[in-house]
Amino acid sequence: MATTVSSVVDSCAFSKVEPRPLSEAASSHLDLFRAIAAWAVMWGHLRSIFFVDFQHLFRGSRALDALYFVTGFGHQAVMVFFVLSGFLISSAILKREASRDWSWRDYAIDRSSRLYAVLIPGLLVGLLLDEAGSRLFVSSGLYSHPLVSFGSVIPQNQITLRIFLGNLFFLQTILCPTFGSNGPLWSLANEFWYYVLFPLGLFAGLAWAKHSFRRAISLTILALCAAAFVGWGILLGFVIWLAGSVLVLAYSRLRLETRISFITYLGVSFLALCLCLVAARTGKFAVLGGDLSVGFAFTLFLFGILQMDFENPHIYCKGASHFFAGFSYSLYVIHFPCLLFLKAWIAPSQRWQPNAVHLCYGAVIGAVVLSFAWLVSLFTEKKTRVARNWMRGMMPRFDAASRTK
Repeated sequence: MATTVSSVVDSCAFSKVEPRPLSEAASSHLDLFRAIAAWAVMWGHLRSIFFVDFQHLFRGSRALDALYFVTGFGHQAVMVFFVLSGFLISSAILKREASRDWSWRDYAIDRSSRLYAVLIPGLLVGLLLDEAGSRLFVSSGLYSHPLVSFGSVIPQNQITLRIFLGNLFFLQTILCPTFGSNGPLWSLANEFWYYVLFPLGLFAGLAWAKHSFRRAISLTILALCAAAFVGWGILLGFVIWLAGSVLVLAYSRLRLETRISFITYLGVSFLALCLCLVAARTGKFAVLGGDLSVGFAFTLFLFGILQMDFENPHIYCKGASHFFAGFSYSLYVIHFPCLLFLKAWIAPSQRWQPNAVHLCYGAVIGAVVLSFAWLVSLFTEKKTRVARNWMRGMMPRFDAASRTK
């Protein structure tokens, strides 16, 4: 693991890269993709919880075919999150390394404050909703039986202190299941361990290159132990996350100079991404529809999107992207327990046929969940800076030990 990262570090000259600053347009595009990915996950779960599966439709139509198709990309949206995370986190790490301002302490504070500002309230909200739902709506059976279309998970069996603490320390899917009904929490364990693996591998590679053998050996051992602990399932997603890191290099060093090259590249990469997404939904051409293919195709497409460097992005588009991305993390963490509680309350007995009335109900339910997530974000994501400053005051600084230089 560390040897592979070391060779990548050497061949790509990570240590000599100072990430290209993001323009306002590039930041707006990244925000837009974050929001779209979070919405794709939420609407996909809403459709699966409240509405019948496609094969059980009484009446089909092209409109319903399209609706079911576009609301089925929840898993692929998580691959988008991995690429975006790899790009943004790698950029931050490489920027600090290039400026000789890297600190393990500051990195740990930045990442943990970002994760925990939402995760802790999210776990508590999920606990509250699952406990209330399992007590108030016992007859629905939604909390005491496996959820249709969601495997063999029984939500109330997963409301334990051990599982809560396991999810709190990002051990879900490794040592314990996800907490309660909140299956989407699986990806947070992936994210956390990618935050750990990347700097360990990167700085191990740099230490080997600088012949700092004591540091290189210790970091390599830590990276190998972390990789062995998380297992192949998480490491496969790490390859997709690393695609975002490679995108940092490409974005910093390569430009599509001419209009023709830009249009050609963007068109071809968009077509490749569409082919992968269609393959993922139809089950045809399994290689194209796999997680790696979708992640790599989105990475290639994102490189083209980042070249769309408008001097003054439209203020409304920029504002909307920033607003919706601003509560995307909260939406991801709390939406499933909210949807299940509303299902147990509103329509516990059966899933709906997607007629006009029920589709309107679904739209209202989605709007309610989005609004609730935004409200929660005012006390979670919007308070990340407060949590970060508090942690900096609580955690002692050991500059000599925490710097890599």
